[in-house]
Amino acid sequence: MNTEDREESKDSTNTEIDEMHSTEDSKESNLEEEAKEEENEFEELNKQYLRLAADFENYKRRMVKDRADSIAYGNEELIKEMLSVLDNLQRALEHTEQQDDAKPVIDGVKLVQKQFVSTLEKFGVQHIDASKGIEFDPMLHQAIEHAESNEIAPGLVLSEMQAGYTLKERLLRPALVVVSKDVE
Repeated sequence: MNTEDREESKDSTNTEIDEMHSTEDSKESNLEEEAKEEENEFEELNKQYLRLAADFENYKRRMVKDRADSIAYGNEELIKEMLSVLDNLQRALEHTEQQDDAKPVIDGVKLVQKQFVSTLEKFGVQHIDASKGIEFDPMLHQAIEHAESNEIAPGLVLSEMQAGYTLKERLLRPALVVVSKDVE
């Protein structure tokens, strides 16, 4: 090989090396751009995540506060209604001090009792039937005594000792009853 050929070969090798460096440089710049894009996308997703996490924490705090308010003030309407019943009881008591005859006082207290029952019914409270002769229901009645009876069959309510109540299908307090049993 002569000198010219060597120089040509050297030039072509240098050109190839320059092209390789140029290709590597462009690949490197493309990789840098992709890395920057990925980093920007990551930062944006991270910001979205942090906002979402903060929103969720605020939601949880708000729910806790709403629940506490609901518990604290849930009976507000019932209490407002009961205050008028209390006012009427106070009036009945004041009236008893001025009256010698008990009949008007008894009538007044009966009216207050009706108002009280009506107010409770307005809020879904219902009296449990525990009248004499109905079948004992352990889901609604609590037997506090078993008594012998000739007049009604065993297992039936003989008398109610304390009234029971439900609140919209939920038992508030069972009726305390005496249940009949066979005569021995």
